[in-house]
Amino acid sequence: MKTPICSFDAKSGVLCRKCETKLKSGSITQDDVDAAKKLIGLADRNQDINKFTFIRGTKVHGDLVLEFRGPDVSVLRSNKELASKIEKEMGQKVWFVETEASERRFIESLFHPLKVLSVNFFWLPEANKLTKVIVADDAKNVPVNIEKLEKIAKAIRNIELLVEFKSNQKRI
Repeated sequence: MKTPICSFDAKSGVLCRKCETKLKSGSITQDDVDAAKKLIGLADRNQDINKFTFIRGTKVHGDLVLEFRGPDVSVLRSNKELASKIEKEMGQKVWFVETEASERRFIESLFHPLKVLSVNFFWLPEANKLTKVIVADDAKNVPVNIEKLEKIAKAIRNIELLVEFKSNQKRI
């Protein structure tokens, strides 16, 4: 498994000089280090996780957002048991997002399993941008905290979200 810190550091729990310098300079955070340690422990027991590339971990209002390469997120989406193991190991709600995704794909990944119907970008005065996300109305049955999603999008990608629900029915 690839992580922001050395594999040896993640297994031993002690950072080498190089990783310590990264932490002090701000190129990695304590959240990255903590998540990497836990993921390496899981990777030793699970070959699927061992193939992942973990990029970054960020705590946002009590939840943990883990950023992986796109194919790794796809594996986690298709394997609920694996995602559940990671969440259990982290000891909190975990959101899995693609690190190299476009803004639209990031938003769709963040809103998973809700169906995103459209994503529109609005440029406001003073160079601010607002992103309007329209989600299928039938998604209201899925327990997702929209306010939390808005906070995560702001913290991870600095995206201001406006979320609306709309019927997915086509009119004839």
